[in-house]
Amino acid sequence: MSTSQIVIEAQNLFKEFSGIIAVNEVSLNVSKGEIFSLVGPDGAGKSTFIRLLCTILAPDSGSARVLGFDIRKEPEEIRRLVGYMPQKFSLYEDLTVEENLNFYAHIFSIPLEEAQKREDEVLKFSRLAPFRNKRAGTLSGGMKQKLALSCTLMHSPSILFLDEPTTGVDPISRREFWQLLFDLKAKGTTIFLATPYLEEAERSNRVAFMHTGRIIACNTPEKFKTSFKEKIIRLKSDHLLEAKEALLKVWPDLKIINYGSELRIISGDVSERKRKISKILMKNAIPLAELEITDPDLNDVFIQILQEKNYGNN
Repeated sequence: MSTSQIVIEAQNLFKEFSGIIAVNEVSLNVSKGEIFSLVGPDGAGKSTFIRLLCTILAPDSGSARVLGFDIRKEPEEIRRLVGYMPQKFSLYEDLTVEENLNFYAHIFSIPLEEAQKREDEVLKFSRLAPFRNKRAGTLSGGMKQKLALSCTLMHSPSILFLDEPTTGVDPISRREFWQLLFDLKAKGTTIFLATPYLEEAERSNRVAFMHTGRIIACNTPEKFKTSFKEKIIRLKSDHLLEAKEALLKVWPDLKIINYGSELRIISGDVSERKRKISKILMKNAIPLAELEITDPDLNDVFIQILQEKNYGNN
């Protein structure tokens, strides 16, 4: 981790709801200017952890400091200095883009002249200036997320907490949103986000995998991938189940991961394995769409970590 100033420091944070543990003794540090991604499936505890850091929820035990302030003793100081963008669009859909920004300026008691300046800046930054008089409810999903981000930026927060900001957004809008995040990082803003998309997490400085309320691994995307010593064979076919069954008959211990519309086969000697796979599928009259060797990505790393820690197979 960077040796620069630590702006988020959590120690053994714990939170449960009616006997269900949401965040289980989580400890982590985030440095100033990082993009830090918290990755995990639904129910992993990502949203709860962010709400603890934003002082929306109080922990049952453990401690944390955000920008040097204690989340238990100094919540108001933290709220003035951070921005929080929840998972679901929570702005006023019957107000215009400009009216939503004005509302946020009022919440944070920003003087009128400064608020007008900030409004122009965030509209230019988010490329929403041509839509300032359009009602929020008529915006596309991607534009709504840009508006939510713009509102969050009105008081110039030092840290942005984003809870799955691109869920349900089309790929082009997602790419545009990430470009805004990179621009903010370049200006020194620290970004802490939860995401279910591992391909997004690869753009971060560091990634923490969360599962059943715990952080099970934390590192840079590069170090995660270089720690994966084997290669991957990607197999695409309209008959994935039959292909998997045929391969497991020959190699019962073969590591095969079902991943969307493909199988990802983990192996050491991938060149020889690929040649034999092709022969096995041909022998069983199973048509192939693709069969190629590729480097592991964070999805492969995450699944391997889950299996190593006995969280079940995918």
